[in-house]
Amino acid sequence: MKRDLVIVGGGIAGLSCGACAASDFEVTVLEAEMQPGYHSSGRSAAVYIEAFMSETIHALSLASTRHFRDQGAKPVGDVTIADEAHGAELDVFFDTWKDLCPDLREVDRAEVLAQVPILRPERVHRAIVDPNALSLDAHGLMEGYRRALAEAGGRVINNAPVRRIERRGGRWVVGYGDDGEVSADVLVNAAGAWGDELAALAGVEPLGLQPLRRTALLLDLERDVSAWPLIHRIQGGLYFKPEAGLLMVSLADEHPSAPCDAQPEELDVAMIVERFQELTSVEVRRLNRTWAGLRTFLPDRLPAVGYDPRVADFFWLVGQGGAGMQTAPAMGQAAADLLAGRFSPFAEALSPARSFA
Repeated sequence: MKRDLVIVGGGIAGLSCGACAASDFEVTVLEAEMQPGYHSSGRSAAVYIEAFMSETIHALSLASTRHFRDQGAKPVGDVTIADEAHGAELDVFFDTWKDLCPDLREVDRAEVLAQVPILRPERVHRAIVDPNALSLDAHGLMEGYRRALAEAGGRVINNAPVRRIERRGGRWVVGYGDDGEVSADVLVNAAGAWGDELAALAGVEPLGLQPLRRTALLLDLERDVSAWPLIHRIQGGLYFKPEAGLLMVSLADEHPSAPCDAQPEELDVAMIVERFQELTSVEVRRLNRTWAGLRTFLPDRLPAVGYDPRVADFFWLVGQGGAGMQTAPAMGQAAADLLAGRFSPFAEALSPARSFA
């Protein structure tokens, strides 16, 4: 007989975990909003980049690649550019990642300028390309996991904000919405920016999660940008990529925030436009759309995936930061394995126990 599992949070983390764990548990996912993925997952840049964040995130990403390719993810290419003043930073980037990402290579600036003709030549002194970067279908990925969960007998309950959590008879009892209630043997905290708040409701010590707001916008350049790669500056502060015929542009900013329905601030939007115009020959006259989302980190910027070391049957699945989408297949499977007491190669690196050491 399967044990009952309640996952709080219907973003990509909760859905992938639920789908992967459904063979071992009777799974219920509680989502506070009208539909899964409303917050961070639904506002993701949805790209897969191998040379990203850390060795652990890199390994999780590699372990997810087959799933993305089976889903039909499209190669997009990732080009990191440096002007003359930041060449040393490009060297550090290459030296850091060349062994883990053997396909990284430096390309002639003329090749980049020909491929992305809006770039100002003086802003592109050198460039490194990662040909393995992919454009992901965030909605398709989440919907695939939702369907897999449903086909395995699991369920997702929307409009179900958690109001109370208590232990009763060795089980978790979770009250949600106006009068909903569900009980389970194991409670999974996949609440994203609200992860520490959910833990407090359950009487569990928080991990010190920090939500960081990031802003982005869409531009219509009235030209075909579909073959352009993702372009980002080595010093940070700006990247852009094709997005459904438009161009998505972001500051790659990180502003501390309380958990909330993040909204773009005028100053951040203005800064995106200013930096984009400095980097390119485009004069921005109209914005098609602006938005913001929260990327939530632990202090060491690695996710926490595993049972809390001090509270029985409370499982953490939080702190994915900006890597939640590109690591979802591997992280969902790692969570399912750890929930069921099986081995995972990521157990030690992602253990929440490190926060209490």
